[in-house]
Amino acid sequence: MTRVLVVEDDDMIRERLLKALNFEGYEASGAENGAVGLKKVEEEEPDLVIADILMPDVGGFDFVSVLRSKSETRLMPIIIITALSERLSQREFMELGVDDYLTKPFHIEELLRAVKTQLRKRRWWQTEHRDVGEAQQLVFGEWRLDVERRSLVNSAGKERSLTNSEAQLLLAFLRNANRVLDRDTLVELLGRPRATSNDRSIDVLIGRLRRKIEPDVKRPRIIETIRSGGYIFNGEVKWLSAEGRS
Repeated sequence: MTRVLVVEDDDMIRERLLKALNFEGYEASGAENGAVGLKKVEEEEPDLVIADILMPDVGGFDFVSVLRSKSETRLMPIIIITALSERLSQREFMELGVDDYLTKPFHIEELLRAVKTQLRKRRWWQTEHRDVGEAQQLVFGEWRLDVERRSLVNSAGKERSLTNSEAQLLLAFLRNANRVLDRDTLVELLGRPRATSNDRSIDVLIGRLRRKIEPDVKRPRIIETIRSGGYIFNGEVKWLSAEGRS
């Protein structure tokens, strides 16, 4: 059974979410703050975490930072729920490595859809290296992507880990190198609901990815913006086996 941890200091909201998740067939448990949440992550090893931002003791930003800093939890899907509506705050926790977020108040159906989407991405990633046959490493520019570990290593040996969303976005670009992809196409490739005119989550995600692979983020050359067209991934992509054979 899929395990989901809900970290929320509001008892009423936490119990409401737990009830809905359990009703949907998940094995859901709760934590009243970030400190307890970190302990439960270690003890229960959930498949996905839902966390509030504004919490006592260990807040949401610190909670996510700790999970992303540990090898055993750096790939764990994280959905943030928050009362913060400012775009700056949304951009901050997306850049921190959160896979998705919902702004309170939200309908429970929205949360359930987000959970299903992230779990689908997790299952997709777990089988992705088999879907591409023996090719488990992809090389572009100075970077080498390890598909199974979801990590990037450059020619200098510097390593960058990727979240579920970042890895899926990068693979979408690598599979469509040198082709212009508009935002709606990228949203579809990522399995997300169709973007609205005010939705900038794809742009934020691309910004995060650029900071990890571009030599100069202010003048991106690998992932280039095409005016009124979308984005294009420039360069040659080589697919290698785990042993480094092309």
